[in-house]
Amino acid sequence: ADVARIGARTWVSDVVLAPEMTPFLIAAEARGCHVQIGADMLFEQIPAYLEFFGFPSTTPEHLRQLVPDDST
Repeated sequence: ADVARIGARTWVSDVVLAPEMTPFLIAAEARGCHVQIGADMLFEQIPAYLEFFGFPSTTPEHLRQLVPDDST
């Protein structure tokens, strides 16, 4: 994507888990955009997946507590 066409008030996300800050996110952040890394997107999506497939759900906050600090 051409980051030069993204407005500074845009919320930019990337689904890539590693590296945490992709070149795309680095460029968007340099333009002043708010960025969301791939791991954060994953934590937000898991509860919806669980609910969709009929499993007990949880919250993104609970999921983040289950992950060791050095793995996010």
